Amino acid sequence: MGAIVEIAIAVVIVAALTRGLFRVVPQGSLGLVQRLGRFQREAGPGLIIKTPIVDTIQLISTKSVTINLSPEPVITADNVSPVIDAYFIYQVVDAKLFAYEIANPEVAIKNIVSSTLRSEVGQRKLADVMTHREQINAKLRQELDEATGGWGIRIVQASIRQVDLPKEMQQAMEAQKKADANKLAAIEQAQGAKEAAILESEGARQAAIAKAEGEKQSMLLKAEATRQTRVMEAEGEAQAIQRLAEAQAQAVKLVNEAVLNLAQAAGEGWSEDRIRTVLQLKQMETLAAIGQSPSTKIVLPAELQNLAGIITTIQGLKDS
Repeated sequence: MGAIVEIAIAVVIVAALTRGLFRVVPQGSLGLVQRLGRFQREAGPGLIIKTPIVDTIQLISTKSVTINLSPEPVITADNVSPVIDAYFIYQVVDAKLFAYEIANPEVAIKNIVSSTLRSEVGQRKLADVMTHREQINAKLRQELDEATGGWGIRIVQASIRQVDLPKEMQQAMEAQKKADANKLAAIEQAQGAKEAAILESEGARQAAIAKAEGEKQSMLLKAEATRQTRVMEAEGEAQAIQRLAEAQAQAVKLVNEAVLNLAQAAGEGWSEDRIRTVLQLKQMETLAAIGQSPSTKIVLPAELQNLAGIITTIQGLKDS
């Protein structure tokens, strides 16, 4: 019985020693091995061997940690008090510094974020805070990186999540937004009326141009018709003058033949009728010579207007 008890005690002692000899560091963590309270070494994830009773291991998580800040009011440069909700994400990159250089890193980071937000927002107007959050976020990250660099911490992100305005300010902004919307609608309406007037004016201008073009074409057609009419009248007058000249030439020819015949028959004696006929024939010859000019308008005596009568008279003389 005593031997069994001794064996059991030995097993317990061996188990205790074995447990104190081995330790597993999980993934996403680092182990700080301390010997009698003094830093000995840093162990990565996996199974590590340590000296029982003498060595202890402190596990430090290397995962990213998200910390939400409580919403707190701040004062802008234009004396508005918005409530800012922010957060930050950090990650341990040096387990030794994180374990031995800072006692409560989360509280320290919260204080830095709070003071930086108050400083940055206090230098800006509300409109600038609402529209330039990235600049404030960049300033937050810069301040945190400078402060936490010696703590073995890397700031992954620090951002303003939401800016809540006082109720009075929200109502004023809504009223301003409504006024801006009405102003924009009025501008668009005026712009539409302006464009409609421009289109109407352009349509009237094009109609006037089309009307003027039509009148111009009509005048050109009328002028062309008048020109063609005058050309045809001139051609008709030219043909009439040509026919008159041909008739006059024929008359002159007949006059010359008649005068020649009279001259050949001069031996028969000159009667009063023959003398009058010769004078009329000479008068016809003179008028024919004058009528050869295109610009001359011939007016025949009443007794010579009938060319057919003259030719008949000449034919009678020939026969006599």
